[in-house]
Amino acid sequence: MKKYSFLLIGALTLLLAACTEEETVINNETPQMVEVDIQLPDSIEENTVVPLRAEITQGGEPVEDANEVLFEIWNDSAGTESVRHEAEHVGDGIYELEHTFEEVSVYTVQAHTTARDMHVMPKMQFNVGEPTEEQIEQAAVNAENQESNHMHGEDSEEHSEESHDDADEGHDHKKAIYF
Repeated sequence: MKKYSFLLIGALTLLLAACTEEETVINNETPQMVEVDIQLPDSIEENTVVPLRAEITQGGEPVEDANEVLFEIWNDSAGTESVRHEAEHVGDGIYELEHTFEEVSVYTVQAHTTARDMHVMPKMQFNVGEPTEEQIEQAAVNAENQESNHMHGEDSEEHSEESHDDADEGHDHKKAIYF
């Protein structure tokens, strides 16, 4: 009888060890990145309610359980401070916010997204109405300064042109979808 008990204990030990090893392999897999696609209408006019959407996926599947989706919006032409608004989950991995842009200008929207222990922040620049050449040029300068401050941790807008040379290297620009 002792012989059978010893064999039974040995078999159970091997079985438990195999299960533990399999679980370890599964838990060490790298999760797929959360992807965020910002979606805006083809054209946006001033003083019109506009839907801003973020489609969030992971491994091609919609993310229905994002912890937070905030749209940060700023006027690049004017160089004004940004505003943040929380988006609402509307289904199929889509998070939406309705916003009214009060003036013709060049804007940037950034979708601060926290989902499944990851934080991604894609952004895109777009026009509201038909901005003037001066607004477009000023938006380019302001966007470059904003990017440089982000890249180099500067708080002031006074810095050398050399700091801008490689400002775009290393960025992962997410695609934007227009509807």
